[in-house]
Amino acid sequence: MTTIEVPKSLHDRLQRLAEQDGLTLAQEIEHLMDRAAARPRVEGRRGRPLKAEETDDQHADGSAEG
Repeated sequence: MTTIEVPKSLHDRLQRLAEQDGLTLAQEIEHLMDRAAARPRVEGRRGRPLKAEETDDQHADGSAEG
């Protein structure tokens, strides 16, 4: 087991999500990590992940792949 420290507001949000999903806090974190890992990683021209604003800009001008 590993202990991580997060701000109380984040802990509270995670706890609420876990309760809504009927999971323990650890299960909810694992669920969220699995979902994040399953998403394709969108990278820009420099090989770094794009910021949300950059992907929005690509979609707005029609240059996004997909």
